[in-house]
Amino acid sequence: MDTVITYLKQLDLSDIEAKIYLTLLKTGPISIRDLAQTVDIKRTTAYLYVDQLAEKGLIIKLIHGSKKLISANEPEHLKILIEEKLKNAQKVEQDFPTILDLLNTSLPDKEPSVESEIKNYKGRNAVKSIYEEALRSQEIRALANLDEVAHTFPENAQLFDNAVNNNPRMKILELVVDTPYTRKRKEQAKQRTKAHRFKFLPKNMQLSSTDILIYEGNVSFIDIKNQVSAVTLHNNNLYNNFNLLFEFIWQTLPDPK
Repeated sequence: MDTVITYLKQLDLSDIEAKIYLTLLKTGPISIRDLAQTVDIKRTTAYLYVDQLAEKGLIIKLIHGSKKLISANEPEHLKILIEEKLKNAQKVEQDFPTILDLLNTSLPDKEPSVESEIKNYKGRNAVKSIYEEALRSQEIRALANLDEVAHTFPENAQLFDNAVNNNPRMKILELVVDTPYTRKRKEQAKQRTKAHRFKFLPKNMQLSSTDILIYEGNVSFIDIKNQVSAVTLHNNNLYNNFNLLFEFIWQTLPDPK
C-alpha cells in the first residue's frame, strides 16, 4: 500500500487525501461523519478534503433519501490526473525558453570573467549539471572510472553520445579504467565517430576521484565513492597545465587493441 500512496502523492495528492481516497475505495458510500471517524480526523477537516478530492474527480457526492453520502470514483479516474500532470509538464517545458530569456534580461550586466574561481557541488543533480555544462564545450578530456560513473549516472553514456552526434566538431578524449564496460563503450564510440576516443589507464593506476573533467578553462574533480560531490576549479593556467599533463599521458599510452 505504501507504493500506492507514493504514486498518489506523485499525482499531487496529500497524505490525508490519499488515505481518504483509499479508505472510500474499501468502504464504499459512507457519510462524512463515518469517514472522519474511520480516518481519525475532525469532521470539518473531512469536509475540506472531500471537496478537494471532488474537484479532482476522485470523489462523488450521493443523496440516498435523506442521507448525504460520499463515494470514491473508480481508480480509472486517476488517468485524468495523469493527463493533467503531463499537460502541465509540457507547458512548463514549452514556456522554459521564454522564462529563461526573461530571467537573463533581468540580470545586471555581467562583470568581466574572474581569473580564478572555485565551485563546490553536492548531490546528484548538482553534479549532473557539471556534465551538462562540459558537454556544451568543443573539447573534453576526462580521466574516469566509468563503471562507477555509470552506476550513479546511468544516463551519462547517452548524454555523451547525443552531444557528439549533435556537434560534429566536438572532440572527447577519455583515459579510463580498463573494464568490460569501458571496452564496450570504446567499441560503441568507434562505430559512430572518430571524435570520441578512449585509452586505458595502466592496471596499477588508481584514481582518487571518480572522474576528472577538463574543459573550457575548467578542471572538475567528481567524487562518487563516498558521496556525490564535486569541486570545479576555473583557472586558465591550471586548465592549460592539466591539458599538457593529459596529452603527455595520452601520448605515452598505446592505442587500445
